[in-house]
Amino acid sequence: MVGAKLSVRPPRSPASSAKARPASPKATKAGSRPASPKTKVKAQGSPKSSKGGKTKGSPKAKALSATSSDGAAAAAEMPATEWPTGEGTSRSGDGPLGRASSPESLAGDLASLNLMSDRGSFGSVINVLRHGSDKEREDAAGVLLKAAFNEVNQQVIAESGGLLPLVELCRSGTEGQKHNAAGALSILSRNDDNAVAIATLGGVPPLVELVRCGSPGQKELAAGTLVNMAFDDDVAASIAQCGGLAPLLVLARDGTAGQKVRAAAALRNLAYTESIASAIAALGVEPIVQLVASGSAAAKEQAAGALGNLALDSRNRSVIQRAGGFDALSYLVQAGNPGQRAVADAALKILAHAEEVACVVVKG
Repeated sequence: MVGAKLSVRPPRSPASSAKARPASPKATKAGSRPASPKTKVKAQGSPKSSKGGKTKGSPKAKALSATSSDGAAAAAEMPATEWPTGEGTSRSGDGPLGRASSPESLAGDLASLNLMSDRGSFGSVINVLRHGSDKEREDAAGVLLKAAFNEVNQQVIAESGGLLPLVELCRSGTEGQKHNAAGALSILSRNDDNAVAIATLGGVPPLVELVRCGSPGQKELAAGTLVNMAFDDDVAASIAQCGGLAPLLVLARDGTAGQKVRAAAALRNLAYTESIASAIAALGVEPIVQLVASGSAAAKEQAAGALGNLALDSRNRSVIQRAGGFDALSYLVQAGNPGQRAVADAALKILAHAEEVACVVVKG
């Protein structure tokens, strides 16, 4: 995708509600306008389903600042890497969040809850999610978390009414219920329709609250869900309006490795919208600059992308420079890995008032 803007997004359809920004027309789903030059990231580097029957995406994607074939080829050769994770695990499962359970393991979970049906429907699981005991509801959320790694199941769970009870558990469940429900939503939100539906069902306020004052695992999982939900511009606006920016900046500054990378990615996606970028800059970009300078490998790249998106509004450039962003990005261009160098270089070009910066999305 070519234009004057920078961001990160793995292969998926363009955002439906993109807002026009200076010198950069945005694309609609119908393709009636020029292709959007900006892309976004997905939490956990997971494969994402595409709309309109398009091919499923690859686990990772990179945004490049140059259109040269050499640059694209170099990025294409980079191995995919998992984002670091802290306590982002299912309390009711025995596998780490980020690794799908085997069919045999999932069948065992279902059977242990006496929820297996002849057609393998999740209806009975969701019924327990609504009406079971506290432990049964926690376990049922864990079952949906595991099942959601399958993209077909993401749609089936949503169509079976599984999103609303998960949102309700995030709002008022026990600690274990909140943890597993936030984990399930973080995977289910990889589906575009689900991400918007979660917001429509009132999911933004409880997720923001978990980012603000949840347990370490809840914070990480909720932040990962917001990364995915921020793909939609209207949902991004809702996240900002619900007070989501400040706790994400706090998480970027003080969180665990997994929390920091997801907070940086969420801020990167949220900065896709000009008004939100201005609000982030007003709150202070120091936590983002610090991640560029000394975060994990994944956090550095996401934070560099966040600074690039913030710098698209010329009013934010002096804020970034005063916070040391120019020096941090310059060092990353020299010493970072290929993906970090590409994103940091694009951000520096924007800070240098470059009018045209090309972004090419390639599979990692």
